[in-house]
Amino acid sequence: MAALVPALVPAVAQPVGWEPARVTTRSIERFSPSPIEGSRLAFEGGLVLSGPRRLGALSGLLLEGDWMLAVTDTGDFVTARLVFEGERLTGIADVAIGGRRDKDGNPIGQKTVGDAEALARGEGEIFVLVESLRALLAYPADGLAVDLSATPRTVPLSPEERRIGAGGMEALASRPDGSLVVIGEGRDGAAQTTPAAIVGGRRFAVTRRDGFAITGADILPGGDMVLVERRYRGGLDVAMRVRRIGADAVAAGNVVDGPILMEAGFSAEIDNMEAIAAEVSAGAIHLTLASDDNHSFWQRTLLLRFRIADPLPRPKPAPTAIR
Repeated sequence: MAALVPALVPAVAQPVGWEPARVTTRSIERFSPSPIEGSRLAFEGGLVLSGPRRLGALSGLLLEGDWMLAVTDTGDFVTARLVFEGERLTGIADVAIGGRRDKDGNPIGQKTVGDAEALARGEGEIFVLVESLRALLAYPADGLAVDLSATPRTVPLSPEERRIGAGGMEALASRPDGSLVVIGEGRDGAAQTTPAAIVGGRRFAVTRRDGFAITGADILPGGDMVLVERRYRGGLDVAMRVRRIGADAVAAGNVVDGPILMEAGFSAEIDNMEAIAAEVSAGAIHLTLASDDNHSFWQRTLLLRFRIADPLPRPKPAPTAIR
């Protein structure tokens, strides 16, 4: 087990509203997923993060090169630079935390308003999915640098799209054509599917398996969707799973399904895994996962990094953007 080490002291001047945070990390050197025929993920390092209370409750994640942007379900953005040795995640630096504003431009002071569950990128904007309000907010941004002083705009959702969030809105992802996919939480453990929609387009559903519920999503370069899923049965009986859904299936709608890339239980050093972000680096697709510690003494804030062993998918023609 690696010793606890402090993250590098912030060396970047943070814009107004962002507060530097000192974070301690412990490296996760090994990761032992459950044996699955055809498992397609290779572990590339992980971190246990410890720091101020506002650092916890990570529920959405975006990556751009070495930089990450996360959102908490208690009203904050978190930005940081990831440190690598080769392609292996070994540390975190330049951590800063900034408070979000609600749809009226006010600082967020309560969880019912700040209950963000997912992030996605747009043109000059960062989208935040707020579960408790069944709302989609767009914050002005330059890349991953969010303007904390600005009032976000509210993205209109149809009554059908809002009904997806009747049991909670949990996952959000940007497609190659700029449209957004929103996925419900699926709190009913007996349900066979989880509701979802392309915002402004058709609804569809995602097949549920073995009691797992979708907690995060992102889109791969060729348009395929990756999902992180969670199952909790009490005590230490917690598990996570990564699944891949084909781009053609999402575009066609109906009920979609796809192969499991990886499954892991508590012994593999997981926690309440809620966010997933995909990026291409060194000719491979890499996935970074983050956990929500619920500000609980018994839980941890984790970052886990994996490489998809499949080759890069061939890009498909982008469909007409949905307005």
